[in-house]
Amino acid sequence: MGKAIRAAKGEIPFDLVIQNVQYMNLITREVYPAEIGISDGKIAHVTQSGKDGLEGKAYYDAKGKHALPGLIDTHVHIESSMMNPAHFAEAIVPRGTTTIACDPHEIANVLGIAGVEYIVEASEEIPMSVFILAPSCVPSVPGMETAGAAFGPQEVKEILKCDRVIGIGEVMDFVGVIEQSERMSGIVAAGEEANLFVQGHAPSLSGRELSAYLSAGIESDHETSFTDEAREKLRVGMVLECRESSIVHDLETLVPVIQELQYPDTTTLCSDDREPDDLLREGHLDHGIRRAIALGMPPIEILRMATIHGARLLRLRDRGILTPGKRADLILVEDLEEFIVDEVFVEGELIAKSGAMTIEVHAPVHPVEEQNSVHLDRPITEADFEVRASGDAVRMNVIAYTPETHILTKRVIREFSVEAGQVQVDEADLCRLAVFERHGVNGNRALGVIQGFGLKEGAIASTVSHDCHNLVVVGKDPRDMKIAAEILIESGGGIVCIKDGKRVAGIDLPIAGLMSKKGLKEMAGETRKLKETIQSFGIDAVSPIIQVAAFALPVIPEIRLTDMGLVDVIHQSWIPLFEEGGKTNE
Repeated sequence: MGKAIRAAKGEIPFDLVIQNVQYMNLITREVYPAEIGISDGKIAHVTQSGKDGLEGKAYYDAKGKHALPGLIDTHVHIESSMMNPAHFAEAIVPRGTTTIACDPHEIANVLGIAGVEYIVEASEEIPMSVFILAPSCVPSVPGMETAGAAFGPQEVKEILKCDRVIGIGEVMDFVGVIEQSERMSGIVAAGEEANLFVQGHAPSLSGRELSAYLSAGIESDHETSFTDEAREKLRVGMVLECRESSIVHDLETLVPVIQELQYPDTTTLCSDDREPDDLLREGHLDHGIRRAIALGMPPIEILRMATIHGARLLRLRDRGILTPGKRADLILVEDLEEFIVDEVFVEGELIAKSGAMTIEVHAPVHPVEEQNSVHLDRPITEADFEVRASGDAVRMNVIAYTPETHILTKRVIREFSVEAGQVQVDEADLCRLAVFERHGVNGNRALGVIQGFGLKEGAIASTVSHDCHNLVVVGKDPRDMKIAAEILIESGGGIVCIKDGKRVAGIDLPIAGLMSKKGLKEMAGETRKLKETIQSFGIDAVSPIIQVAAFALPVIPEIRLTDMGLVDVIHQSWIPLFEEGGKTNE
């Protein structure tokens, strides 16, 4: 710090002077010519119009580009990129993101605290600030699904002691918070007692229930998708972490409300889940910024959301603005409307230029990356995918899907005939859904039926199945479903498409069944082929991978299938497979 003070006073030269910049002052909302002096990785001085130039040991000509802080993603899951932390950094740092708040609840649901420690350790030496939010949803809904671990207040308190942990991750169990369950009250209290940020997850929460949720000490929400909902949450002081992910595109709804309310400071930008092909083709937060600008938002306002607002929410006082004493994490952009990031500096070092890293990112081998996390108690057979019942006919509860509602579902009751003890579920608009507990805990297996998913042939199996990440198989043919499941058991996880008994596309994800050690370009190619194959099977979904993965997520309305059976998400209660009569194949 002493060196920066001396440089600011003019006693010694700056380590680096970035010349010829259009400085974006996010405090005063001004843009003016300036030079930026950097010492010891911090901003030491920024000239104002008409002031003399700075003396430095080295100089960098910005050529009239806009200088602004590195972008801050306030809510992201590295696991959703299907890459390890090092390759994820390689993918997003050249796009301008220099700080992320990562909630590792995906890998924590598989490996417990060891999974959180993996993310911490694997991100330690990468050229991006990775802050951790202690997972609050392991599992997301206790008693309704089986995870590889279970976190209560004590486990969360232990995680809060780890390096770079700055708060509590998205509190999905809002019912538990509002009803003051012992588990959720204790988890939220752990964050409050440590004076740390507590992040929310409250889709469509309103009125007194919203106030009760906020009264617990929760500060934000990234699940806001509707205009009236956004207005109400902003009015009561909730921070909206505005999401532009691979499957959910909330900015189109949220930008008009933000404009109407004169750009409140209680808004940030987040990506939540971005898949490799989307990262390569569209980008990361830079994509969200371009989207907001195209929707009519002034560049400086969306940039405030992606920098200074994010830093304030996460209580990171050393970044988010380019002023003396702050970290020299900055990006250079020529055209604000197009928003293509040209250069990225982290602590005053040029680390990316023209969309590529200029330094090597170190990716140490970690023991977690070498272990198979798919453990079933007994072999899978075709009978596991056959719905069995007595009598001549049964009425069944079915998961109804429509593409227009993305990942939302409805509960419907349909009547089926029974032949030789098997329920006839092979109608054109139906497919089978099975969930297998894969953590070696209890061997649970559950079976259901989906209506309207569009699947015409084959089978898709995935160990990416939010949030417990059990083995999920959806398909038309029990033989193909069995083969798909067996492939993932053998490989240690991933996503695979089977047609006529043969593998036609897939991604191997040996790290906890969620991530690969491959880089962005290779993963993007495999992901694109996988999506095209799934869509060729008849599934009309913009993000078919996440769609398959979400059928087992018991916090998204209205009906889901976990390893324990059908779940009524709204009431957090069980739904029988058979509405009357019959029995399951267990």
